[in-house]
Amino acid sequence: MAELSEQQIRDPRRNISSDAVEAARGRLADRGIDPDKVVGEGELGGSLRVVDFYLMLGMIAATEKSGQAPTYAMARLALEAGLPSEVADTLYLAYMQQSAEEASHGDKVFGNAYYAMGGAAPAGDSSAVGSAGGSFLAPTDDPKQNKKRLGGMAGLLGGIETVALNRVFPAVVGICERWEHPIGQDLVQQIKESVRPEESRHVLTWRYVFHTLIAPKGERVVEAFYQGTNQGRRTLGSPELDPEAITRLLGTGAPTRRQLLGKDRVALS
Repeated sequence: MAELSEQQIRDPRRNISSDAVEAARGRLADRGIDPDKVVGEGELGGSLRVVDFYLMLGMIAATEKSGQAPTYAMARLALEAGLPSEVADTLYLAYMQQSAEEASHGDKVFGNAYYAMGGAAPAGDSSAVGSAGGSFLAPTDDPKQNKKRLGGMAGLLGGIETVALNRVFPAVVGICERWEHPIGQDLVQQIKESVRPEESRHVLTWRYVFHTLIAPKGERVVEAFYQGTNQGRRTLGSPELDPEAITRLLGTGAPTRRQLLGKDRVALS
């Protein structure tokens, strides 16, 4: 599937045809929504309108839902990676939970807002993960290879999740607050009450993999994990982080099982 950049999500006027924009304007108007109300400034410059926000929501819904398949595959991979039983069980449960939450974000949070605004069809099959999943995440007969795949994909997913948590979702909240529409107000509430806490736990899983599986292996493996994290950030067109910044985000120790599964609340910026 094609990769979808953060710039396209945050400013959907990139590579969107005029016909698609006009069709979106018609759907919004049919719902009694002013498509030309200005709700912010686009990354391309100029005013960001409700119609642009509508297109943005469709893209975010598609990319969020696309996270369901790779995280489900990661859960299966965790059981075939020769890990200690407690670690394998913890990662299996964490990734299964994340898979369900990613689908919910795409369908029930961003997707619902998109359809409430007149969305008539999915925004497309674009995926933030791109071609990084698929056969790469299929378990092999070699536990060491499975563990290597698990660590590599965990780094990439962590890079994507940090961008979503720290850049994409705050941008959506800012637009909704300027729009001052019931659909936007409901979306803000769902992001604050559901999406951000869940996304924070997804970042905690990235931290857990690092401190449990990666850090004990030494400098070369740590460097590869950092590169994978930046690869995930590049997939969304977001700036890379230097090693010091990634180290700060990873913290000094592994989160607890209770934190990963949402038993203890953890606030991440």
